[in-house]
Amino acid sequence: MTLSVFAIATSQGGLDILLNPFELYTLPLQQWITAAVNFLVDNFRPFFQGISLPISVTLESIEWLLLSIPPLILLILIALIAWQLAGGRIAIYSVAALSLIGFCGAWNQAMVSLSLVVTAVVFCMVVGITIGIACASSDRIEKVLRPLLDAMQTLPSFVYLVPVVMLFGIGAVPGVMATCVFAIPPLIRLTNLGIRQVSTEVVEAAIAFGSTPTQMLWEVQIPLAMPTILAGVNQAILLALSMSVVTSMIGVGGLGQMVLQGLGRVNVGLAAVGGLSIVLIAVMLDRITQIVSQGNNQIPWLERGPIGLVRSSTGQQLAWATVAGTVLLALLGFITWQQPSHVTTDSNLAMPGKGVSVQSVYSSLQEEQFQTDIVNIGLEKLGYTIKEPKQIEYVTAHLALGNGDLDYTAVHWDIGHTPFFEQSGGEQKLERLGVITSNLLQGYQIDKKTADKYNITSLEQLKDPKIAKLFDSDGDGKANLIGCNSGWFCEILIEHHLKAYGLEDTVEQDQGTYSALIVDAITRYNQGQPILYYTWTPMWMAAVLKPDQDVVWLEVPFTDLPESQKDLTAKDTSIDGKNLGFAIDRIRIVANKKFVSANPAAKRLFELIHIPVEDINAQNELLNNGEDSSKDIRRHAEEWIENHQDLFDSWVEDARNV
Repeated sequence: MTLSVFAIATSQGGLDILLNPFELYTLPLQQWITAAVNFLVDNFRPFFQGISLPISVTLESIEWLLLSIPPLILLILIALIAWQLAGGRIAIYSVAALSLIGFCGAWNQAMVSLSLVVTAVVFCMVVGITIGIACASSDRIEKVLRPLLDAMQTLPSFVYLVPVVMLFGIGAVPGVMATCVFAIPPLIRLTNLGIRQVSTEVVEAAIAFGSTPTQMLWEVQIPLAMPTILAGVNQAILLALSMSVVTSMIGVGGLGQMVLQGLGRVNVGLAAVGGLSIVLIAVMLDRITQIVSQGNNQIPWLERGPIGLVRSSTGQQLAWATVAGTVLLALLGFITWQQPSHVTTDSNLAMPGKGVSVQSVYSSLQEEQFQTDIVNIGLEKLGYTIKEPKQIEYVTAHLALGNGDLDYTAVHWDIGHTPFFEQSGGEQKLERLGVITSNLLQGYQIDKKTADKYNITSLEQLKDPKIAKLFDSDGDGKANLIGCNSGWFCEILIEHHLKAYGLEDTVEQDQGTYSALIVDAITRYNQGQPILYYTWTPMWMAAVLKPDQDVVWLEVPFTDLPESQKDLTAKDTSIDGKNLGFAIDRIRIVANKKFVSANPAAKRLFELIHIPVEDINAQNELLNNGEDSSKDIRRHAEEWIENHQDLFDSWVEDARNV
């Protein structure tokens, strides 16, 4: 044994292997998990989507109810419920908090989030309390489930978003399921704990009086454990709300989507409104459930709140009048409360899209709504029913398109998104159509002040440690290059460039959420400090830091791209004689193949629509000037159509005649 170890250590590279044996073999766990999930998706996806049907029905019913009732009526109803459950102070807080949310313009989003939380908690209670009772009844079940619950509580929530999307699709229902996975463990644990902590003397007394096991559970243990169980419900509610931002990444609407949009636009106000609204709702639900869990210390149920008022002789007439008025207002609200429609159509024209719903998607970058709205308006003119567009990241969006959960996206980069296209089924499941806009640039920019002072024109110059140190923002001596979101293809390309141009020792890519990182670059620029970052066009950044005025593009010494783009040359990455290192790209529409096969009118419209990059840049500047709400962007799309009415009408007419 000693001789073997000595021989390994003295051989070439043997000492490295001895000190780091993990280099000898890598467990292919990643491939195993991927293969297992792909097997489930290919063979059992309809089964998993069938499982989600009860959640879908429950969620849609609750959401419809909350959005159908006029806000004033709903405020009254929530106040009465809060008053009955938790007292007058919590009722007043609930009305004040929800009113503030409404006046901040987030009422609809708050109701969507509330419906998601209620649905998730309902199913958490059904499953969690049942499993908790089973754990309390059997030590063996508890031991088996304990490591699973540990994993559910500690596994980063982002990890199971991908398999959830692959198995169940995108949108609110998969979001509820992901939320349940995250929120249910405390409810199971506390249900188990509460039942196990019931006094043994009480249990023995119940047995002595002849209680059956069922009577023992439902009439003794669960009532005594109820405060602990309700504490678990309280934790499930708070965890469900905390997941709202995470699940917005897979197309779940509501307040989490507001936070994601604010982050994507670097709009602190929008993100703050969404975050504050989540906090206000969380406090409201937390206080209600806390007081309900302390029910033993309260006035009896029938003697408090609106019910107590109705039962009292002094307030009975007033209470009944209030209830009758509320019911009448609610009925009137249901009759008159309607959502406005965006587009009217001529009933005399052929409507090839009549009866067909269309679901589009774009990323968290709000500027992508502009071209999506233009396409959707064209589809509306053809009679299609347009659903609210989803906002999810590119990888997930392409995956959902391939699975048929979405119909099209108008923000597919022809070259840059090719890996996503291929990984999501390629030409067997997807179809690329038309060209929305072309001559799109990507590359590296630095502030013009530093470029002029040190005569920096090429990325290669950052091999010089003195030049690189100019852009060092964390004090490690390397230039900090603000890069891409993890999962975007540019992330891989930037890392490839750092190796190809010999910059690994002097430059490091800062990764995270691009929209958050770029705020740092803007702040540093405003403070007069050097900045280095990756960017692209069209994008709102060009209106904040103007090329050739505030910042300049850096050239690369030669074209060197990853294997998937190996056929591209310097001609494909250069514009106006400057090699930017990234392919000059174009945006196209990618649609689900089955959808375009069944809808030739939509396919033809997708092939025809083209928006000059100058028009998109002009609209992005409006975004930067504060016209950045969804209504503003919809108006921008309608104004663009008015300014190109003849051309737009010709597209629609051509599509109608297919």
